[in-house]
Amino acid sequence: MRFLLLPASLIYSLIISVRNKLYDFNVLKSRSVEKSIGIGNLSMGGTGKTPLTLYLASWLSDQNQKVAILSRGYKRTTKGFLEVLHSHQVHEVGDEPLMYKKRFGDLVKVYVTKNRYEGSQVVRKENNTAFIVFDDVFQHRKVNPSISIISSPFDDLFHKDFVLPVGRLREPRCYINRAQCIVITGCPPTLSNEEKENITSELSSYKKPVFYSTIHYDEMKCFGKKVDTINKVLLVTGIANNQHLVTYLKKTYEIQVISYPDHYNYTEKDIRDIHEKFGSFADKESIVLTTEKDMVRMLKYQGFIDENELPMYYQPISIHLQDERKFKSLIKEYVGEV
Repeated sequence: MRFLLLPASLIYSLIISVRNKLYDFNVLKSRSVEKSIGIGNLSMGGTGKTPLTLYLASWLSDQNQKVAILSRGYKRTTKGFLEVLHSHQVHEVGDEPLMYKKRFGDLVKVYVTKNRYEGSQVVRKENNTAFIVFDDVFQHRKVNPSISIISSPFDDLFHKDFVLPVGRLREPRCYINRAQCIVITGCPPTLSNEEKENITSELSSYKKPVFYSTIHYDEMKCFGKKVDTINKVLLVTGIANNQHLVTYLKKTYEIQVISYPDHYNYTEKDIRDIHEKFGSFADKESIVLTTEKDMVRMLKYQGFIDENELPMYYQPISIHLQDERKFKSLIKEYVGEV
């Protein structure tokens, strides 16, 4: 049935191509931002951009650099340029920006703005030496970062996909030429050198360095009642793909799963339903576990969580990058010494 969507896909590709050409020929303005890193993708949905943004911001701040993350603030209700504060609610700034702020605290400045170039100029006025990390910026052609990094998930590589609505690509594959490297995210820890060589060979026509990253699950953190021992987990997620986390948890725990759509806005009824579901199988060694991004969306119900002594935990993640030294060296070529 997908072939029936081909005309729509061709029209969409044509529109995107015309738009890109207008930027390429400087009819529409694309402005460069020094000391900046752009994280993006070609595909819709979860491609590992958020963990990669966390990785870069953490690395830069560990080198005693001032770092600012600029995000659109998906689904936020506020307008214009806004610095994200601890006191903000998720609906005001978006879940990912608030998660960045909760994770880094005062070490990293986080901002939301629709026009990332204009936002970057405000940041530059505040701190002319800060490194700017643009979150999900590849299709935002108004800004031209010092280096653009494309993330593509191991189990859904972009080069095998098609443009919307036939596939999940936001723009034709050829436009990856604007990026300086590709990071394959969510790789299995057991990925062999032969498998990596095969993927790198398949992507060789794009003439971009290819790097591989695996997810690392850090220690669970509690934002409800603490439990001494954990044997059972009710996993609640509102993300694009929870399969990696499900597979990881099943190795250690007895689990049940409740899945909501990506960027889901939890209601009080949802939290009550989760409480009821948890009560149907819970014992003193059971917890409700969610992702770090979901956690910030649930914080507005902290009173209910505390009142009902719900053992709520969230699962922070980080990434391990293979050829890390080569990856960092490439970034330094474009942004300068770190």
